[in-house]
Amino acid sequence: MLTITDAAIEYIRKEDNSIYLEMPKLIQNCCFYLQECPSVRFGTPRDPENYEQRALSGIAVFVPHRLPETLPLTIAVNVFFGFRRLVVEGWSFC
Repeated sequence: MLTITDAAIEYIRKEDNSIYLEMPKLIQNCCFYLQECPSVRFGTPRDPENYEQRALSGIAVFVPHRLPETLPLTIAVNVFFGFRRLVVEGWSFC
């Protein structure tokens, strides 16, 4: 389940753009699998065939097909030294 905070909705609408979640490469070994947290980008993905387009709170969000649906994830705004960026909260390494 994917949700967006009110602050993130405001920030995305101010940018007047769609967003997508970019999944990092899956690291696998004989004993474990490790998937780092996806990053949030503005615009449309370069490989749209690997994404599903959804409308969340009136915002076009491209979600990768391989994003686990069992995790309750939230797109939020993170502020560091006055710079704002969108982040995914609730991710656990899986």
